[in-house]
Amino acid sequence: EYNLISDFPASIIMPKWGGKDVWVAKVTKKATATAAGKIKYTCKNCGAVKYKAIAKKALIVKAKTAKIKASTLKNKAMTVKKSKALTIKNVKGKLTYSKVSVTKAKYAKKFTVNKKTGNIKVAKGLKKGTYRVKIKVTDAGNKYYAKRTKTATVKIVVY
Repeated sequence: EYNLISDFPASIIMPKWGGKDVWVAKVTKKATATAAGKIKYTCKNCGAVKYKAIAKKALIVKAKTAKIKASTLKNKAMTVKKSKALTIKNVKGKLTYSKVSVTKAKYAKKFTVNKKTGNIKVAKGLKKGTYRVKIKVTDAGNKYYAKRTKTATVKIVVY
């Protein structure tokens, strides 16, 4: 076991009393803007390498209000684009979406969420009113960041 002596990013790891290995931390960056990187620990004596993920920013999912004209829904279904329904920040991997619930339960079948795009399809014939669709957003992460899930409630107003 090792004790962290100084703070990130240039940390020195010293062995517990009586140990032989001395670990030195060096920051390595991933070549994309989506990942902050990781800390690479290399043993000076044996050359062994250990990695630790750098603390990540939380996935941020904020819901918006989408408005649809009832006259449009009278004849055909409408799709609310993800960009009109959600704001998502600090994404580290592939996103997937799913519908959790609808506040007016009897209308739950009138709303579907595309698993890949996050677009919300509103079925034709939906009456005027305010509906709240709870959506679960999952970020698959990558080799530096773990999978993360957030939920947001999108307000859909049919007027």
